[in-house]
Amino acid sequence: MFQFFPTRFTVIFVLIFPISTGFAQEFQFQPEIKSIPVIINGESLSSPFAGGMSLAHGTLVDIDNDGDMDLFSGEEDGDITFFRNTGTATEPAFTFETEKLVSIGSGFRSAPAFADIDNDGDFDLFVGEYSGDINFFRNTGSSSYPIFILESENLTSIYIGTETAPTLIDIDDDNDYDLFVGEKEGNLNFFRNTGTAAIPVFVLETENLDSIDVGSESAPVFVDIDNDRDLDLFVGEQDGKIHFYRNSGTAANPAFTFETDNYSAIYVEGHSRPIIADIDNDQDFDLFVGDRDGEIIFFRNRGTTSIPSFTLEAKNFVSEIILDLGLLSNATFVDIDNDADLDLFIGIETGNLSFFRNTGSATTPIFTLETESLISVADRCTPIFADIDDDGDFDFFSGEREGNLNLFRNTGSATNPIFALETNNFAAIDVGLLSTPALADIDNDGDLDLFIGERDGNINFYRNTGTATNPIFTLETENYATIDVGLFSTPTFTDIDQDGDLDLFIGENSGNINFFRNTGTPTNPALSLETESFTLLDTGYESAPCFVDIDGDGDDDFFAGEFDGGLYFYRNVTPLSVATKATPQRRYFILYQNYPNPFNPTTRIKYQLATASHVVLTIYNLAGQEIATAVNEFQPAGEHEVTWQSKGLPSGLYFYKIQAGEYSDAKKLILQK
Repeated sequence: MFQFFPTRFTVIFVLIFPISTGFAQEFQFQPEIKSIPVIINGESLSSPFAGGMSLAHGTLVDIDNDGDMDLFSGEEDGDITFFRNTGTATEPAFTFETEKLVSIGSGFRSAPAFADIDNDGDFDLFVGEYSGDINFFRNTGSSSYPIFILESENLTSIYIGTETAPTLIDIDDDNDYDLFVGEKEGNLNFFRNTGTAAIPVFVLETENLDSIDVGSESAPVFVDIDNDRDLDLFVGEQDGKIHFYRNSGTAANPAFTFETDNYSAIYVEGHSRPIIADIDNDQDFDLFVGDRDGEIIFFRNRGTTSIPSFTLEAKNFVSEIILDLGLLSNATFVDIDNDADLDLFIGIETGNLSFFRNTGSATTPIFTLETESLISVADRCTPIFADIDDDGDFDFFSGEREGNLNLFRNTGSATNPIFALETNNFAAIDVGLLSTPALADIDNDGDLDLFIGERDGNINFYRNTGTATNPIFTLETENYATIDVGLFSTPTFTDIDQDGDLDLFIGENSGNINFFRNTGTPTNPALSLETESFTLLDTGYESAPCFVDIDGDGDDDFFAGEFDGGLYFYRNVTPLSVATKATPQRRYFILYQNYPNPFNPTTRIKYQLATASHVVLTIYNLAGQEIATAVNEFQPAGEHEVTWQSKGLPSGLYFYKIQAGEYSDAKKLILQK
């Protein structure tokens, strides 16, 4: 009997990765998946910033003909992620290669399957999707150098429902592939091959094979699990269990008899997608189950080839590869322990906030997981940190699914924060659904104003009509700057062009990053849409952008959370000469935050003068006593920078104040020894 066992076929993919992306020759960002170490449970992830996985629909094949099996996983967003096995047949070790093996029609819920459908000695690729189609990619290369070309977006030309999940096996022992397709309604569609091994002709024989119905979202896998030389059937489903149907017929005339709807008492977090393969080369089949959250759970067969016994071995088979803590990731960076480097926080759908301490430095970060539940909100944590009461430490805000805003006040200190929930309905704010906050001093008046994205795609603007120490947020508009990005707006502000005012970026449902340049001034902003796809950054559905200078080189790098739960990192590699030429500097009076801060013993203070002025830059202690004068001279318009040395002063909070003509401003700086 001819059976489909993945290890009998070989493929190597042609994979091309861009090393950088550009936007109007102004900004250039380079994708990097492994340049910043991320450590979880003592293990360093091999490709932490490769994006996440959700609704994992996997398959295992020996793709590079090296005697071990490689892993492919279809995803909620339509991508197909490829992990190459760089280990051995008995001791696999998987390395991320790409999350975009091919592109499918609707771009939603991909379900891949491989088979040599034209009998030419190489694998072809079939991909089911949400729309109900089956995409067919013919391998026009060879078994050692495959090239996948889309030949049809609807292989069978027959509508069989939605969420198609194909698999191809020789069900009738006639040496050609037949086609089975799971679908939304829970049945199995059977297309018999009435052609040949080289020229298949698929004819629908039944929409409900053996009256099988698993409820919803059937995902079939065939394998000879009891070693009796015929194919048995496993079917995943929406609730997370696995249904098992034993073949009580023969290899040529199968009859599938229901045995259990809870095979081996396995239950995953919804949308079970079974994979069965001999991963350790011990001549029996092991079991993998993809689930809703993108995890691939591994059960090793501790039994025999005819009487399997599955034991849970890994809750996520790829947990040492990518950074993925759960769906709908939203990241923010802040120096939470006051040690002069940025730490990482990630909120997810469950409401938990994960904390990664920077155990590296300000220029060479290393993020080490300390807890996956530092703070928890009701549902869908969208975090930001800000010193909202101007007391020298960071407080925590989070949006959530119901549209409110949670405030956790820091009752500790700048070096040892303690977050206590003060209210889950801050300022009585309710934007409806899916609040995503951002705080920024948009009018340059020395206090933070509040912006909140929401499900409908607008931005709600609350102006701070109070002070930096006692903010009062007053709703000014539910549609700031008449912005509407469609669905799931996630705003963030930064001065991307370094012209002294804040620009606006908004993530949204499709994954694009909308860029609104500030063509006004620091005190009177005017935000104009410049592009709906900033530098063509590819971040997956429901993108959550974050700009931060992660390497301390003076420009903003880019991170993005996404629906699948991972993080993307793009380093800013824009040449200074290009940025300066592309963006003429508009001159305002601006006092920048010192860097580094905290510092010991020296720090740099940068400021910009709109006109030539006599400048006095003075340092004060908390009691308001003058400590030092860093600058006292007439200076021309433009940017200036001074380095100040603390000269034996004790650790603590200080202030620096600039007076330039009629302009004055002050900021805090922290000396830490």
